[in-house]
Amino acid sequence: MFSTGHLIWITICTILIVIGLYLYFHFRFSLRKVLFFSLIAGFVSEVIKLFCVSEIVPMVDPYIVNSNGNLALEWLPSGEYTPYLPLEHLPLELCSLYLPFMLLCLVIKDETWKKRLYALMFASGTIGGFMGIVLSSIAGKYSSPLEFFTSIRAWQFFLYHAMIVAVSLYIGFSEEGDLHFSDCKKAICALLILDLPTFYLNSLFSSEVYVNDKIVGVTHRINFFSSYVNPLGLVLTEKWQWILYLIIRAILALILVLILYSLLRFKKRGKHENS
Repeated sequence: MFSTGHLIWITICTILIVIGLYLYFHFRFSLRKVLFFSLIAGFVSEVIKLFCVSEIVPMVDPYIVNSNGNLALEWLPSGEYTPYLPLEHLPLELCSLYLPFMLLCLVIKDETWKKRLYALMFASGTIGGFMGIVLSSIAGKYSSPLEFFTSIRAWQFFLYHAMIVAVSLYIGFSEEGDLHFSDCKKAICALLILDLPTFYLNSLFSSEVYVNDKIVGVTHRINFFSSYVNPLGLVLTEKWQWILYLIIRAILALILVLILYSLLRFKKRGKHENS
């Protein structure tokens, strides 16, 4: 499942996360400063991603051809070209949404809403960022370690996710973040609110094929938040299998959030011991 290049990147990201956390806590950077510079780095990362995944494609026109009495639809180039960003790269995944979350934390003055954002970012950034590194959506595109390290897209992907994990952990365990186990309810509710629209967006952005007003298949699918297709690539052929996957997915997400927030008790315990 994991190639050599992917395992190397997982190791590098782990080291960078540890180094980042050490620097954050050693120099006691303010959370605002960490978010500000992380936002700048994230914006640069998103621009790099935009130019990496965009491509120049030809404009085509539909053309009906008659071959031995059979009509067929073909697409002929019009001679024009246009830049195109595949829909799956729209900034609607949790890791991309992390950028507006950071911006909101910097501009919002209401401490209650800022605390809710911190609660969400601690859970989504730590769990989502870590899963993004381990279950990398781009790892399958490279076959050798050399390809992993000569691809700008790979550097952008792994470094960005490592940064998200480090920042999220700092939010959760810094005194300024002021998060406690009870805040996990805020994170769970926010994740649920963000997840529900993907069930509509994934179908809206997929490319379906109809024959006589009846759907016969899909030629291209979108999978924001992995709400349609599981990260392991298991083929689900029945609706009950998909529903079972969603139940398992929800249970695992709940367990991971609870485990993550339970670690905050160690922070509280350490604070009492120091005092």
